[in-house]
Amino acid sequence: MAAMTCSFLSSSASSATTSTKTRNISSRRQRGLTASSSSRATATKTTKTLQRHLHKQKRFATTVHAAASSEAIEKAKESGLVLAEFDKDEVIKVREQLRANHEEEISQVENDVVDWFIRDRKLDGEAALKKIVKYQTWREENFSKESLNAPSVIEEARTGKAVLMKERDVLGRPVVLVTLIKHEVATRVLEDTQKLCVKLLDEGLEELKKEGFEQETVMCVYDLRGFSMKNADIDFTKFFISCIFDYYPKRISQVLLVEAPFVFKPVWGIIKPLMGKYSSLVKFVKAKEANEFFESEPF
Repeated sequence: MAAMTCSFLSSSASSATTSTKTRNISSRRQRGLTASSSSRATATKTTKTLQRHLHKQKRFATTVHAAASSEAIEKAKESGLVLAEFDKDEVIKVREQLRANHEEEISQVENDVVDWFIRDRKLDGEAALKKIVKYQTWREENFSKESLNAPSVIEEARTGKAVLMKERDVLGRPVVLVTLIKHEVATRVLEDTQKLCVKLLDEGLEELKKEGFEQETVMCVYDLRGFSMKNADIDFTKFFISCIFDYYPKRISQVLLVEAPFVFKPVWGIIKPLMGKYSSLVKFVKAKEANEFFESEPF
């Protein structure tokens, strides 16, 4: 009887212990689930907070960018490097008249380009027509989109002598960067260099077009560090000047010449008279000054 009693008591104690352990495990599991739910909730809250913060940053950056673009336009106006502003309806009216009377002559020119030349000629349809026809002929004969992607032009681009920078300047302009030390007159093929130039300008302007032309111009930067006379390409420079005058009027609002050495002085003596009034868009800067045009410090 005593043995049976001991056995029963032992069994009861064991059951009680097991029950206690079970409750403890259940309690720990519950606390774990609660903690896990709390962690997920905290993580979700943190993610939402971060998203709101990034959204605010993006809105702030957009505001700053828009203000900078306005500042760029005002600065460019002072030196006559942007087009005069006209009522959009007036520009469209002149364009429609040109399309109606000269459709065959300008059929391949996109409306935004037609509008640009109309504004450049201050709504003078006939004057704009002459420039548009010249532009279309220039494109068809030498600089079609297909020719700009020819293997020789792609190979020229691989030299890295000229690139469209991934970073805009602080005023929101696309930037074509030319590293002159990588360009040697003796080994370059002028036609390919010219096409690379046009290709990069087109790509920069295409970016602006997709954004609605809030900013309308491109900046060019020539890095002259290490420059010597073997890099001095007067023939290409004449072509670039013709682009500024005839095919991209006031599309290039500024040109920076970075760290121009003394040997560049006679070269500039040749170039400046060729540029005429457009020489005012050229600015000689040190690398430190060039960096002030960018968020990062590329120079």
